[in-house]
Amino acid sequence: MKPINPLWYTAAFLFALASIVLGAVVAAGGWEPVKQATVLSIPTRVDAGDKTLVVFTDIVQPDRHITCTATHPDKTVTTILKPGLAVTVTSGSEQWHLIGLLRDGSDGLKVACTPRDKQHDDATYGYAAVSGFESRYNAGKGISILGVTIGLGGMAYVYYLQRRRRLDLALDATTDAD
Repeated sequence: MKPINPLWYTAAFLFALASIVLGAVVAAGGWEPVKQATVLSIPTRVDAGDKTLVVFTDIVQPDRHITCTATHPDKTVTTILKPGLAVTVTSGSEQWHLIGLLRDGSDGLKVACTPRDKQHDDATYGYAAVSGFESRYNAGKGISILGVTIGLGGMAYVYYLQRRRRLDLALDATTDAD
């Protein structure tokens, strides 16, 4: 059976949409290790080799722009990006709020968080090195991309078969007329 019915477009679209939703669910599962992290005060050096480094603060300061950086042992500086999600973690008896995420952590990082206004900062900063965030994020992204590609490929195949059928019918009609 060849998929020439136009409803196959809908099936391919729904497949692509379902893969996006499934990919989002898998990627969202990557936040679980972050939510369950044990937050430690920022020491002189942080070991986060092959892990994701997450940075927390105990005081939310939405009116201040806090920038966190990671200095590698070779003195290169990486800006720790702000997460796209507000996550609060209870570690010990304290509430910590996620303010930064570095996906490609490495060993021997020196983490520093400073407000842009250079004013006194009463906040305490902490970190956690978590495993599993990056792999789940990439798995979700892969599921979404693969599903959309298969869905678009299915739509293109249906279009090709419909076009070929129309051309065959047109050719048959001209052959019958002769």
